[in-house]
Amino acid sequence: MRNERDKEELNHYFSRNQDEKGQQPNEKLFQDERTQWFLNEDEDSDDMKVAPDSFSKKNQFGDFEQPPKRKKQASKFSRFAESFILICLFVGIAIFLAYFALGSASDLLGLGQEDKQIEVTLTKEQAASVKKTADVLKKNGVISQKFVFELYAKLKDKDGTFLPKTFVLNNKWGYDQIMDHLAYDKVDSDIVSITFREGMTQRQIGELLEENHVCTAQKFYDALEEGKYDNFDFVGLVPDEELRFRKFEGYIFPDTYEFYTNMNPQEVVKKFFNNFDNKVDTDVMQQIRNLSGGLGELDNLMTLASIIQKEATDLENMKMVSSVFHNRLNNSSNFPYLQSDATGNYIRDDIRHFMTEDNQAMYDAYDTSKVIGLPVAPICNPGMDAIEAAIHPASTDYYFFVSDDAGNYYFAATDAEHEANKKKAAQVNKELKKEKAVEESGK
Repeated sequence: MRNERDKEELNHYFSRNQDEKGQQPNEKLFQDERTQWFLNEDEDSDDMKVAPDSFSKKNQFGDFEQPPKRKKQASKFSRFAESFILICLFVGIAIFLAYFALGSASDLLGLGQEDKQIEVTLTKEQAASVKKTADVLKKNGVISQKFVFELYAKLKDKDGTFLPKTFVLNNKWGYDQIMDHLAYDKVDSDIVSITFREGMTQRQIGELLEENHVCTAQKFYDALEEGKYDNFDFVGLVPDEELRFRKFEGYIFPDTYEFYTNMNPQEVVKKFFNNFDNKVDTDVMQQIRNLSGGLGELDNLMTLASIIQKEATDLENMKMVSSVFHNRLNNSSNFPYLQSDATGNYIRDDIRHFMTEDNQAMYDAYDTSKVIGLPVAPICNPGMDAIEAAIHPASTDYYFFVSDDAGNYYFAATDAEHEANKKKAAQVNKELKKEKAVEESGK
């Protein structure tokens, strides 16, 4: 049989490798193991099974050892872990460098920064040192990368060029603009104080802001129309009507304000609105809600107050004028129109001036000689006296009033009385005109 022949060949092979002294010390044991291996083979098998490679290596006791596979696997895992850690380290460093470079570039050029004015004061010692100046700018939030600012300022040879004074900076500015501003010795302060009189219109307020270099008038108008001011409670009470020319006319509270030059227009608007919220507070709002008819709505009350503001100059006369308008509103069947000349002036000076084409429907919506009751929106920005007078009018039975150029007011309950008052006012105006002519001529 084939297995028998194989046994003979193997016996012959091992016999030839014996030395002259006879068998090796462990040869008998090896032959017994070899013989036992063949005896366990299936005699009916067609092919001989090959012994494992482990038979080729003996230990000192004649036993056969397996290769150290586990050590090899552990070594491979260790190399993989080391490689993974190195890769993570390199990737982390690359991300950090990319982030630092991006942040530095954004800070250097002022890209993606918030448009925010920040007041900064440099002492003489701080202004003399780029490093100390950078510390101040970083602390106040003007810059975020102090080291980059220092390096850039030294490359631009700015050390010792900054001025010890108070500046108004913007953190959307790039380093060049910041450094130029810090080194620019201008007389005018970066902070301007402006007084806005009661009764000024949005147009007039915008022009005054532009005149004082706070922002352009057009940017102020755009900020009012396009900005988001939902955090102010009153904003939700202002109607957004098609025939309304200036949505927030009436809510730009007149007062004295301090602004930064080159200020963000939306921040300018927030200053006005914040003051309105503080003045027309919860108590005032409750007084308005207690009014009867449409005057219980904020916008209607502010519209009436704006007309009162334009028609009178002191609180006493404001309350008297308010009584006339209240009486007409409460007796609209006999007196449907408020007939205030101030609304006509607003159409002429503040609406038509900005229109590229006529809008008669809008003009009529503001004209109190054509619209029944209140106009569509306020015609100026009233102060607290006018608002107070609109809420608490004097108690009268008057439906008419007229004033002369000397500041006198004439009130009447009937049309006949009103005609007589108009003649009195005209006579006073005639005399004032004559006196003025005499003063100018010197005769």
